[in-house]
Amino acid sequence: MASAFVLVEEKSNIPIDRLVRDIQQTCLEAKLNLVFGIQDIDSEENMKHCALGISLPAQQVSDHGEINNTIRIDVYDEPAPHQYRELEWRDTGQIYFNTLIIDEVYQHEEVALTFLYHFLMRYPQMVVWMEEDWVYTLSDLEKALKTSNQSDWCYVNPNSI
Repeated sequence: MASAFVLVEEKSNIPIDRLVRDIQQTCLEAKLNLVFGIQDIDSEENMKHCALGISLPAQQVSDHGEINNTIRIDVYDEPAPHQYRELEWRDTGQIYFNTLIIDEVYQHEEVALTFLYHFLMRYPQMVVWMEEDWVYTLSDLEKALKTSNQSDWCYVNPNSI
């Protein structure tokens, strides 16, 4: 399982500063660790992208100072080149913007599910597309939290949860 994309309808224009604040608040509420990484800004000093690390609270710090089992989340400000997609099989013709990208879900399923569920509580209009597989809504993530093994939720069709 490669990446997870948190998608919002094109031209929703949720400011990146608001997204980052909401991610911070989400992590506090879900009791997740948050580490700030790189930030890219434009010529007018506006943030256009940032990278964050999120982990479960009980994670151990390695000998190299890294937190194990951390997901990297890239946050993008709309518009951004190459961050739009159409989910052809949904047959709606809707274009989506990759608001957040979780780079590697494999072996980080539990922290990804915990974060995504709590984040979509703030943005129920967003959906999560697991690359090459399925699209999950807030209600799908809620069912996954309540009924499935949290390490395999993203390998299961959301209709069968």
